[in-house]
Amino acid sequence: MPLAARLMPLCLRLCAALLLAALASPALAQTPDPDEARIADVITASHILTNEGILDSFGHISARSAKNPEHFFMPRAMPPALVTRADIVEVGLDCRPVLANAPRLNGERFIHCRIYRARADVQSVIHTHDLAVIPFGLTRIPLRPVVAQAGFLPPETPLFEVRDFNAGEQKRGVLVLNEKLGDGLAATLGQNPVVLMRGHGEAVVGRSVREATVRALYTHIDALAQHAAMALGANITALDDAELATNAAENFDADRPWQNYLSRLPKR
Repeated sequence: MPLAARLMPLCLRLCAALLLAALASPALAQTPDPDEARIADVITASHILTNEGILDSFGHISARSAKNPEHFFMPRAMPPALVTRADIVEVGLDCRPVLANAPRLNGERFIHCRIYRARADVQSVIHTHDLAVIPFGLTRIPLRPVVAQAGFLPPETPLFEVRDFNAGEQKRGVLVLNEKLGDGLAATLGQNPVVLMRGHGEAVVGRSVREATVRALYTHIDALAQHAAMALGANITALDDAELATNAAENFDADRPWQNYLSRLPKR
């Protein structure tokens, strides 16, 4: 048998091995979908905040699309504890689902779409009915940053009074169910990370789902701490400007508390 014929099978096996090695190379591996990563965080955050008693049956979380900033992802109208990938709906900044046959959305999606329109820096929005936070909006006692981990809060967290924006409407309620109220909420939020909603909880924003989630967690803890301190006496010492500036410069790492609260989820 000629030498070339004897070498042919060896060459074929070598080429096949090289091809398999090239396909397994990280450089050629499929790039993860950044939107799927954000959606996964929305699902996990929904479970974390429900587990911690911050999200009730009607709270919701969203994430702006990494590939199309004019779109965002949020669960259909459902209990956040039960959210799965199949429940996530893609929504435009017009507050309408991208797909015509999408399932029913949360009525208060206007909280999300109007904040995204007003704040290009915001990548995630959370709306909770946190019972620790609600009393501050009811009494108009300012929620202040009193614990170090809540140093992202402003000296006084703004309060959205829905009556200021729905005066004269025939149907009045405290839910944010249209663009006018969504714009009012976004304007009251301003450049802050949190806005209180009288009788209705709060809206929290972040540069990622994880940051927004950690902010919701520590806003909850801060509200509990301030309430406990007020029960002991009227004099509350909040973080001052220098302490708040130091906290901002330290760029609080959201991953550490995220992993901590993730570990507290019931094992399935």
